[in-house]
Amino acid sequence: MQDRYVADEARVSISSLEAETIMKSTPVQTVKSILGRIGIEYEDGLPKEAYISALKEEFCSEPKWVLLMLPKVMLDFLTEVWENSVIAMTEERWNYIEYLKIFGFLAYQMGNPVTDEPNRLIVVEEMKDNFYFLLKSRKNRKLLSVYDEWEKIITGFMYYYGFIETRTLYSLFLKVSKKVISYEDFLLFIKCRTSLWPFGAILKDTFEKNEYFQYLNVENPDMLLEYVRQHENLPYKPIKLEDLIYISDAAGIDNRWRGVSELGNLFIDKMGLNYYRATVLVRTLLIMIKNGSSYEKLQEKVSILSFENAQIREEVQQAVRQIFENVPVFEYKGYSRAEYKRLSYQKQLKKRKNLFTIIDGGKE
Repeated sequence: MQDRYVADEARVSISSLEAETIMKSTPVQTVKSILGRIGIEYEDGLPKEAYISALKEEFCSEPKWVLLMLPKVMLDFLTEVWENSVIAMTEERWNYIEYLKIFGFLAYQMGNPVTDEPNRLIVVEEMKDNFYFLLKSRKNRKLLSVYDEWEKIITGFMYYYGFIETRTLYSLFLKVSKKVISYEDFLLFIKCRTSLWPFGAILKDTFEKNEYFQYLNVENPDMLLEYVRQHENLPYKPIKLEDLIYISDAAGIDNRWRGVSELGNLFIDKMGLNYYRATVLVRTLLIMIKNGSSYEKLQEKVSILSFENAQIREEVQQAVRQIFENVPVFEYKGYSRAEYKRLSYQKQLKKRKNLFTIIDGGKE
């Protein structure tokens, strides 16, 4: 078949290029960050090539790093490239290549519709030889699925909590996952995934020597930490495994929270917003609520929209009120405002009951 340009596919070719040649396009700070997270010590001020060589040597000599750092979907794509001469491409798959380039697995050349030059994926032969059978083994494919579930559990928790001490997150993780894993290995997993995963970051309290995991959409981590400390006696809301997986797959938008589906449907069906804009607006409102924004701030956010009539405006306001009351708030450790009010009321009732002492009576 003659090569030709097709926007949503790419031709695969094998190259004798060395992995380091591909890795040179990676910013040196990214390489140093990865080395630091996996515990490789290095000196500052060395040539970029020295850090790249150290990363490649460690990555190729210790197979666990590729399994810990790269998600299953990305490695499935890599093996598909290795096994085919033509690959269907999507925007998401082009993003995968940017990550795979960091480790010298693949490079690419964009095609040209004018000259009919096809898109090309360039496979680094030495990396295929080193990793192909590792990634195809049944044991490691099962392990990749386990790691994917771990990532979804952790991201699910953070969509609810926003900011949490890593040891507390570890305890909650053990209860939900039913896995036996040391705290050190749990922390290593988070550090490996967050090297390439724009979701969260580990922070250290230099005064108390505690480590925290922060969801990157937390607007003011210092203030949130103070709020969490103020609610020291409030336990983190327990979340079921299936709910953690659901919200992780939905990128933080749980349509089962009261008002979320209603608001989305209003935006699309009655106000004519396209799906993308409606989703972005709902997601923005949810992040605002989780960060403690007032109801008035939410109203300001939606007030810029064009309402066809007063009835639609009222329906939107009601839906916004619903999500304001029923979406988890970071300050309340994953509880919504409505749930927190119920907990506070139950606590007050318990205090009132304890004001009375029952004295056994009876005749002597």
